Amino acid sequence: MMFTRQIWLRLTSLVATLMLLTLSCAANCQIVLTPATDFAADAIESKRTGAPLIVLLSLQGCPHCEVVRRSHLLPLLNDPTSIARPIVRQIEINGTARLRDFDGSTITHAEFAARHKFKLAPVVMFFGNKGEMLAKPLVGSMIPDFYGAYLDAALTEARAKLVR
Repeated sequence: MMFTRQIWLRLTSLVATLMLLTLSCAANCQIVLTPATDFAADAIESKRTGAPLIVLLSLQGCPHCEVVRRSHLLPLLNDPTSIARPIVRQIEINGTARLRDFDGSTITHAEFAARHKFKLAPVVMFFGNKGEMLAKPLVGSMIPDFYGAYLDAALTEARAKLVR
């Protein structure tokens, strides 16, 4: 009887610990969207699907970037009602990862951000299948209560320009 009680207590303790770790991770773990590696291929996919390319310029450890990722871009990707689900990629503003740009040239994430003159994050950019900017970038996290509306408006504008 004592043996069973000890096992029960240990299992209960283990389950409680795992639950706390899971909750801690849910609150503190950083979500990473698909890193940008090939905008030329993404442009082909954009043309095929009729969906714009959304690029998040981010910084590691940036809490505002995490809010944009977790609360706005991730739900956009997981929306089952979306007809032309956008292609979403992430660029680390000071990153050394390489990517093939729209014109086929190879640059780093930092060079891409510098080319567009962004040093702070988050920035959400909207591109068409030729690498053209389809809507004004969303810079910063703005007013959190209205960020979703700003994102929806920019996405609607991007989709309308992509159709033309």
